Amino acid sequence: MGNQNTELFKVVISLRLLKEKLENELNSSNILIKQQAELVLKLFEESPDLASGTSSLEDFYKHKSVIDQIMATVFPSALTDNEIKAAVSPYSNDIFYCSNRLQRIINDSEIQKDIFKNLYQDNENSIDLLAYTIILNSYYNYAIDFDRPKTITVTNLNGVRKRYRVTFNADFLDIYPNENAIEITKDIVNELLANANDKTFWKKYFPDNSWTVEGFGIINLIDTTLDEQIDDFKTHLIEPNRESFKLLKEDIRRIFNLPNLQLGSYSMSKDFLFPAYDKNFEIITLSQDEQLNISQYACDQVNKQLFVDFKPVIIANVEQYHKQTNGNRLSNLLLKKGLKSIVLIPILINKEVNYIIELASDCVNQINAINMVKLDTIMPFILSYSARVITEFQNEIRAVIQEECTSIHHAVVWRFEEEASKYIQARNNDETPTFNEIVFKDVLPLYGQVDIVGSSIARNDAIQKDLTSQLEQTKSILQKRLTNGAFSFYEQLIYQIDKLLYELKDAFLTNSEQEVNLFYEKQIFPLLEHLAASNSNNQDIKVFLESLEKESKTIYKARKAYDCTVDATNKTLSSFLDKQQIVAQNIYPHYFEKFKTDGIEHNIYLGQSIAKNATYHPSTLYSLRLWQLQVTCEMEAMYYQKQKEFPVQLEVASLILAYDVPITIRYRMDEKRFDVDGAYNVRYEMIKKRIDKAHIKNTNERLTQPHKLCVVYSSNAIEREYLKYFEFLQSKNYVGKEIEILELEELQGATGIKAIRVDLNHNLKKVAKTFTIEDLQNT
Repeated sequence: MGNQNTELFKVVISLRLLKEKLENELNSSNILIKQQAELVLKLFEESPDLASGTSSLEDFYKHKSVIDQIMATVFPSALTDNEIKAAVSPYSNDIFYCSNRLQRIINDSEIQKDIFKNLYQDNENSIDLLAYTIILNSYYNYAIDFDRPKTITVTNLNGVRKRYRVTFNADFLDIYPNENAIEITKDIVNELLANANDKTFWKKYFPDNSWTVEGFGIINLIDTTLDEQIDDFKTHLIEPNRESFKLLKEDIRRIFNLPNLQLGSYSMSKDFLFPAYDKNFEIITLSQDEQLNISQYACDQVNKQLFVDFKPVIIANVEQYHKQTNGNRLSNLLLKKGLKSIVLIPILINKEVNYIIELASDCVNQINAINMVKLDTIMPFILSYSARVITEFQNEIRAVIQEECTSIHHAVVWRFEEEASKYIQARNNDETPTFNEIVFKDVLPLYGQVDIVGSSIARNDAIQKDLTSQLEQTKSILQKRLTNGAFSFYEQLIYQIDKLLYELKDAFLTNSEQEVNLFYEKQIFPLLEHLAASNSNNQDIKVFLESLEKESKTIYKARKAYDCTVDATNKTLSSFLDKQQIVAQNIYPHYFEKFKTDGIEHNIYLGQSIAKNATYHPSTLYSLRLWQLQVTCEMEAMYYQKQKEFPVQLEVASLILAYDVPITIRYRMDEKRFDVDGAYNVRYEMIKKRIDKAHIKNTNERLTQPHKLCVVYSSNAIEREYLKYFEFLQSKNYVGKEIEILELEELQGATGIKAIRVDLNHNLKKVAKTFTIEDLQNT
């Protein structure tokens, strides 16, 4: 017990309770116990102060010779060289008698005194609750659990640390209330427990000197150094780094008390053994670059026990094992390295062996079935660590993918993981790692977009409005200052402003914005800043300058409204499409990507080469084409329902490219995205990029129109397929009755392109499920 609460107790050091116990033993049927009690009680008659007690440790020590004789009843001489035990005064924990073994520990320690100081105090500022616990439990029988394990660490003169678990025996302590003690009721206990860390509450109900503690305590120590070594081992497993890996080897050596113990590890996958991914681990029974079939590792018995039965293999005498098996790869390698005993431990995670841990020594029988029992203690931590290492390795694979390839769609991440695994293994083997390109052959593409109609015109209108407002406000400021001899200069600036206003109204050109910004930078801003600094009558200038957007230094009201609308449009469409994509992946796993432009574009690639564990069938393509049509209809209807919430009322148009020729896609490392591969496949990309602005043949009419959905294609088979889809969607009131079949103007690199165009119903009632081919066939 610590000395923090000595003000709570009146402390009386006495052996009264021990004397009473000996008096009871006078009635013992055991003659030796009875005779010993009689002898010790005579000592109490010679020193009655030991039973009556004293508050002075100095007075207590005056009877030291008698105390030593009396305490022999509590500390049997037969155990004094083995037990780590001490008799201590209440609360100060000063030792007044101890076993020979504890005395040797104290004499050999760096401190050599006060080893029990603040034993029950968690830290410098914490409340020592043990005193209150003893009162509440031993006197009031409240059975409140404040108990917690306590340990002390003692470092000897050679720097070797030993850790001991501490137990306290209060059999010879008596606690009773004084006159100023407060009766502790159940309600008070509840209040104390609710404020356990507030010392003022405890002091309130336990005033100073309100209780007496009489007697002495007995402290027992148990050597838990091995537990500490295991704790250190766990810590180094939890925090793996180069330094920790070095310490792990030392931890294992300390646990097994084998300074020459070697530690190694290698990995196992299916029927092959190969070096561990992390080179911080040494390898004992494989070479650094070796990959070995398990059948070639050792003799049949060892191979079966290790790789089939998943049981540890202990070879206490390698030389004897070598003779018994007439030599094999394992025994030859061990003897060549001078290793005479070894244990091989399979690490089983999720019913599969992932690692083999190797412990080896250069001494015969130094590793054996007896000392390897210690493995039972540390094996759960090794298994937990191994499971975490596997998870972290998978995370590292994903991190490499993120670093090398940016975010990868989950449908194709398996292929990147394969390549990342090769990358990491090459890097860990000190080779120059190369992340090879990822290619998927014979995939079918689906492309679609919901795009803002006339986005360039709408943005130019916003720019024109902002620049016009900016010029008109500037003109007003200058007109107020046509005085004081600056008349001609201001007139010249106003003339230039009028000219810019006329040009903006007459014909907005691509360089108009740049021209206005240059005019302000060179002429207007220097003048306004000069006027603002030199004249107190400049409130209008300050208001104008503060109204400008900080970075561009321009009026940004109309453009901000436009940008906010585009951003809101993209987020709305993108969020809707992401949710629907989850459904599409359930139809068949496929690669999906989307792009935010002035609207949303998406690419879908599907085929057997992408879906590793799913069988591809043409019906999959039909289902996803129908899904794409349904989602596009719903997405545009959803947009128009939310359109009124946006700052600017913009129109959108929907477009789908139906392509029935398989292509190859390749992941472009430099662009961090998939793209079509090869000259033959470029035709698809050329059509995709040009159809958005394509015109109907022999007209000036753009194919894409607000409130209409267009499907572009080039074969009669696709035309028949999509006409069936649209007939079905008509029956569900998703599209209008009119269906146009149109020829498009000749596009560069592509001829014979056609389109189906239908009206969209913006008031459609969205169904609760995704349409299927079965729904279409049953219509």
